Amino acid sequence: MNREVGTESSTTKAGSPSYIASLDLGTTIVRCIVYNERAEQCGAAEAKITLLYPQTGYVEMDPDDVWDKTVSVIKEAIQDAHITASSLRCLGIATQRATFLTWNKETGEPFHNFITWKDIRSETLVKRWNEGFALRALHFGASILYFFCRSKQLLAASVLKFMNVQVVARLKWVLENQEIVKAHVAKNNVYYGTIDTWLVYKLTNGKIFATDYSNASGTALFDPFLLKWSNVVLDLLVGIPKSILPQLKDSVGDWGTCSQHIFGAAVPITAVVADQGAAMVGQRGFKKGDIKVTLGTGAFLDLNTGEKPHASVAGIYPVVGWSDQQGVVYFAEGSSNDNGSIIEWGKSIGLYEDEQETSALAEGVEDSEGVFFIPAFEGLQAPVNDASATGGFIGLSASTKREHMIRAMLESLAFRVNLIFTTLRKEVHHNLLDFRVDGGVSRNDFLLRLISTLTGKVLERPQSTDMTALGCAFLAGLGAGIWKNREELAALPEEVTRFVPRENELKKVSMAAATWEKALKRFTSWHMEEGYKKLDCHPNSKYT
Repeated sequence: MNREVGTESSTTKAGSPSYIASLDLGTTIVRCIVYNERAEQCGAAEAKITLLYPQTGYVEMDPDDVWDKTVSVIKEAIQDAHITASSLRCLGIATQRATFLTWNKETGEPFHNFITWKDIRSETLVKRWNEGFALRALHFGASILYFFCRSKQLLAASVLKFMNVQVVARLKWVLENQEIVKAHVAKNNVYYGTIDTWLVYKLTNGKIFATDYSNASGTALFDPFLLKWSNVVLDLLVGIPKSILPQLKDSVGDWGTCSQHIFGAAVPITAVVADQGAAMVGQRGFKKGDIKVTLGTGAFLDLNTGEKPHASVAGIYPVVGWSDQQGVVYFAEGSSNDNGSIIEWGKSIGLYEDEQETSALAEGVEDSEGVFFIPAFEGLQAPVNDASATGGFIGLSASTKREHMIRAMLESLAFRVNLIFTTLRKEVHHNLLDFRVDGGVSRNDFLLRLISTLTGKVLERPQSTDMTALGCAFLAGLGAGIWKNREELAALPEEVTRFVPRENELKKVSMAAATWEKALKRFTSWHMEEGYKKLDCHPNSKYT
């Protein structure tokens, strides 16, 4: 197994400033937080990311807008910390996974907008692949070999299924439908990258074209068992040229330096990591069995499986959490695309004026009065795995109040997390530790109490829920030599609020969860193939 081992940045010097800039670029917000060597926040800035919806099923971001706001928030955070860029020891970058771009290798100009992880334009392609002969043959062959070899990699291959949230289908769609990209691929003049790759490329003035293992894990182009781009997927199943793919690197190490003209100093980049891995590091989830739940735009449940990837038969995917000088840490991950997006939707239709109201409003009624909500605006992921599912209310009556609807919405988010956890618990064979929660939606006490009761686990919420930024700073600090190892990070103080299971409510909420699962079946297989035909057309973009 070959991989590039992370090394301490060559710019680290004894006695140099120990401020860390940590960039967290999510789906709706880009923020930068400056920390000191005690992991204390010294300055911060953020900006809202504008999502573009040029037509049904398309969810994009303007790369110029992303770049401008990224540079702006880093500068503003430095200013807010009352330091200069020359005082920064390092920069760490954490990004959403599976949002990607292709660009001109010679000029650096994008060929199109960022195509985000919430985009479903490739739905018919995903369906065709999953029902095609090549994948069925792979499943059959891998199943036979697994019977004799009992290899986890073969087990994973025997149930491999493509999904919209993965990069692979959307990238293939671009290569097939964007004529300008097709023409430049023929000239070997195309670079592909997720947001991390593009940001590093831009910050280093094109000197570094790379991604880390954790970001590669969200693409379905990467083999987490071998830590390399997957020959099976690239060559046998989908046909994507390797020439467009970036170099693979450890999350922690030398990622080059920011060009001096951007911030006024050549700031070393010492960590690049996917948001979920960064959040686990921020929660100090370093032990095998640690569980982290991020409740942001989507909900992500990650189990630390240690040094070995987990092979699932229910859509709980093995991914790299992060990789540092002490090795690679794997996750078993289940996700729901709709979480915070549900809360935002409720506000947009006037159910409440402030998201912070929802916990008290839900507590204001004894139950949802038979109303249930299915959070499936983007389909249903593991363990249901139905991209054609839809979302909505069921059980409404003339006596239904908005409080009942709000409670049903929040309950649905808890039921969804519990569904993933229940699946995970059936598949893993080691002790599962308590939950660590983060993300904007984790500020909702009603939701956390319900998740705790349903799962039977204690939930720990840190005082600050910006765990992605903190974890990214930890990794960048490791790369710059500010901290020596994970053990030193684990020893840093943290304050948490604990939510414990309410045994007296377990029977009631378990019955409600069981009824919700029955309601969920009514919302599956709603958007059939005919409904997606309108998506197979060229996007209106300033780059075409």
